[in-house]
Amino acid sequence: MSRKIFKSTFVISVIICLLTMVVTAFVLFQFMEGRSEDELKETANMIRPGVEETGESYLKKLEDVGTDKRITWIAGDGKVLYDNQANVDTMENHSNRAEFQQALKKGSGSSVRRSDTLMIETIYYAEKLSDGTVLRVAIDQESIWAVFSGLIRPAVVMFMVIVLLSMFLSMKVSQIILRPLNEIDLDHPGNNATYEELKPLIDKIQAQQNEIREQQRTEMERAEKYRREYTANVSHELKTPLTSISGFAELMMDGSVPKNMVKEFSRSIYDEASRLITLVNDIIRLSQLDDGSVTYEWETVDLNALVQENIHVLQNAADKKDVLLMSAGEKAEIRGVRRLLSEMIYNLADNAIKYNREGGKAVVTVKKNLTTGGVDLQVSDTGIGIPEKDVERIFERFYRVDKSHSKAVGGTGLGLSIVKHCAAIHGAQIETESDAGKGTKITLHFSAQSMAEK
Repeated sequence: MSRKIFKSTFVISVIICLLTMVVTAFVLFQFMEGRSEDELKETANMIRPGVEETGESYLKKLEDVGTDKRITWIAGDGKVLYDNQANVDTMENHSNRAEFQQALKKGSGSSVRRSDTLMIETIYYAEKLSDGTVLRVAIDQESIWAVFSGLIRPAVVMFMVIVLLSMFLSMKVSQIILRPLNEIDLDHPGNNATYEELKPLIDKIQAQQNEIREQQRTEMERAEKYRREYTANVSHELKTPLTSISGFAELMMDGSVPKNMVKEFSRSIYDEASRLITLVNDIIRLSQLDDGSVTYEWETVDLNALVQENIHVLQNAADKKDVLLMSAGEKAEIRGVRRLLSEMIYNLADNAIKYNREGGKAVVTVKKNLTTGGVDLQVSDTGIGIPEKDVERIFERFYRVDKSHSKAVGGTGLGLSIVKHCAAIHGAQIETESDAGKGTKITLHFSAQSMAEK
């Protein structure tokens, strides 16, 4: 911007300088020409009475005095009667001269004739005398081109001085113009004293900063609220199994448990401990996904084959729940982290079993998306479904649609959060469809880029 201001100011200064020199020379020339014409008029008026009274004899007396002007006396028919600088016998008829014709018609006339070869011009002034003859006075002066040529040398020197001065002033002007802009305190826009034209921009920056601060404050409050909720949830989730384990152990330690109940109490302690271990493992897993502390090994993975592996692992759980667990689809390879992809499939299929009804069905489908060129992984069930108001929140940590039912099936409330993080790492989009009481369908859309090299 500084360069543009400097360039614009400098160019304008140079143009103004050139125009000023040209206009000055032209005005000077016009002034000189006007002065010469006035001088000719004065001369004509001075000698007119003598010519009208004594004619040529008066004009000859003037030769002795001497003058720098050319004096010509012309008869009414254009014949030259006298000329102080030429032989009248060799001079042509002047009836066609402009100043002569004007004098005959109007009483006086003038004209300027410029030399084609010499840088001079001749100014003529003529007056009609009382006897019908015409008295003409003329003078030579430099033409405008001669004036220009004479001014070239001083003009060049002056031009160079003005150019240098313009460069210096243009630089200073650009600095002065930009100084208020460079000194704008963007952290405190309202405290800046700058150009009135910039006030709308400053106000807009101030408004945007206020909006950003408000957003940051809101985000900080939201993050703080989320942190408190997460801490409370973690504490609650850890406290519940620990309380159960502590209670059972205390009863067994006091010998208050009948021998026939020891095995049942031990089973309860084992189940709660297993739940606690699963919860801690999920929390650690989410922490690793959050901070990216784990280095992942990317490879080409067949999603359909990975689905088959997880269905095999979950088959016993499905049989106990009396849920038909099955897969459908085709071979579809993507670039991904095998362990994370397996966790996503496992958690989604595990939820499809846990939150299903007895005699229900859970289907895991892998198919290529011909529209996007990517791959879709879909897990659907005929379970309890999710109310519409809760659909957007099921991926939040520890969020449960039905806490009593979740506790009964042994969920930690972190499975779908892990799915969300793993999907983000693979650049997959999650689509959820659910109808309370009828079932849920969750689809992971892996883009075409997911099939490229990482």
